[in-house]
Amino acid sequence: MLSKSQFQLLSSILDEPDQGVSVSALAEQLGWSPGHTSRVVAALETNGYVRTSDVGREKRVTAAEIAPIEQLKSLVTEYRHVDFADVVAGAGFEVLYYLDERRTATEIAELSSISRATVYRRLDELQTVGIVGKSESHYQLNDSFTDLASIARGLAHHKNRREAERHTSGVSILWETHAESLFACDGDINADDFHLTGPSLFAEFDIPLLTRTRQHYFHSDRITEVSAPDLVCHTLLISAEPRYRTYCLLVIVGEELDQGVLREHGEQYAPEADTDLLSILDELVQYLDTEGDATSKQLPSWTEFKSTAADYDITV
Repeated sequence: MLSKSQFQLLSSILDEPDQGVSVSALAEQLGWSPGHTSRVVAALETNGYVRTSDVGREKRVTAAEIAPIEQLKSLVTEYRHVDFADVVAGAGFEVLYYLDERRTATEIAELSSISRATVYRRLDELQTVGIVGKSESHYQLNDSFTDLASIARGLAHHKNRREAERHTSGVSILWETHAESLFACDGDINADDFHLTGPSLFAEFDIPLLTRTRQHYFHSDRITEVSAPDLVCHTLLISAEPRYRTYCLLVIVGEELDQGVLREHGEQYAPEADTDLLSILDELVQYLDTEGDATSKQLPSWTEFKSTAADYDITV
């Protein structure tokens, strides 16, 4: 999220005036080469954490005016004695992302992309400087540093949005983690790690739907394509309204997905979902297992569902 070099450079410009500081002055201040300094500035600018402007022959750098940067400025200013670059940068930010609530080191390792050994080491470092406290096997941010989780999440959100906006417009993020995002947008994307999903993808599973002009994409380097279980999860994250649940039922039947497969995929999305994704998946499976006896207002009658399935040549 923020490497040590990026954090050091960003910290050094937080108190700078609106006109910013030149890249050459930053290089001298930090003891870096101009080339390295320029690369760090470029990486920060790509994610929207800093802004640059040309003043004469100089490129000047200022911190972006976004909430997580403002929060970071307040924290760094108040706790100047803490070497945040050492304990927070890099994997530390990913640990902080998942300290929005009390969690065990095992839970953080399972949610993040960090090894359990690294999680334990980072938590120990954060505990040593008083940022994190531990109660039994659970870790949480101490009161003075609770903003760090918000900062980590804000920076990740800003990065996810910027990555999408480099390829399309009208981006609305519907679900995200530190490394992945599901979003709606106005146009098509043809770029690595951006995978078409949602209603527009149903045709790939022989369920052609009339879709709206908005498209949906899943940005991730974890998968090479959106599988049927992923599509079900993504669709329910986009909307759990009745017609979307019916579409998901069609995929589950057509692809012969079972509850174990669905839950395995659902567990990857559930921690950051705004809805109870796993309960909805269980509801869909129970509906099919009982031929509509286990139903709700959100699901069609069994007769209606069989008729809809027949329209797509799916045998129920």
